[in-house]
Amino acid sequence: MKLYYFMDPMCSWCYGFSPEMKKLKENYPNIDLQIISGGFAPGSKQKVTKEYKDFLEYHWRNVSLCSGQYFDHSMKFISDNFYYNTEPSSRALVVVQGFLPEKDFEFLSLMQKAFYVEGKDITNDEVLAELAEEIDVDKNVFLESFHSEEMKWKTAQGFQFSKQLGVKGFPTLLTFENGIVKILTHGFQPFESLKEIIEETMTTMFIPESVYGQSCSDISCGC
Repeated sequence: MKLYYFMDPMCSWCYGFSPEMKKLKENYPNIDLQIISGGFAPGSKQKVTKEYKDFLEYHWRNVSLCSGQYFDHSMKFISDNFYYNTEPSSRALVVVQGFLPEKDFEFLSLMQKAFYVEGKDITNDEVLAELAEEIDVDKNVFLESFHSEEMKWKTAQGFQFSKQLGVKGFPTLLTFENGIVKILTHGFQPFESLKEIIEETMTTMFIPESVYGQSCSDISCGC
């Protein structure tokens, strides 16, 4: 079975969902999981003002409460040059998928840890290149690909694909066969709930209606 996982590296609910997705990968190794960055806030010029920091902290606490994931609320990535632009980290994922597609989830997890736990600015190309080095992608090779027009185009294609399939927020897990989109889950789900959905899907291809959890969209990010 092929599943499409729409997410964004700077989506807090996707970070909260990451351990559940890791369990899914470990328990269902035969599932073909396609990870696609759907574009939470590409090109955003949103600076982290005091008001926006309060907004982030509120939602991060909700995610932590629901998922158990740790967040560093000091947000050391904040600077005069930082914008909450999710395109660079999304493009970094596309670059890694080109070189080492089998390590895309590992790289995604590295970016999430760097951002939410270590407070690193994952909109910065040098930071992203250093993370890529951790999975054995040469830094200079990464940067050359990262700044290419081809990777910018491929990243934008992922955003467009998300819109075409009607993805309204992140995380979203779905199947797409014969032009038919079936949502497995839109938003955070604990693994036990996700497991039931996967098992039912694999045996009957019937998708339950009530599969909505907490998610990030372009207008909100919380409960």
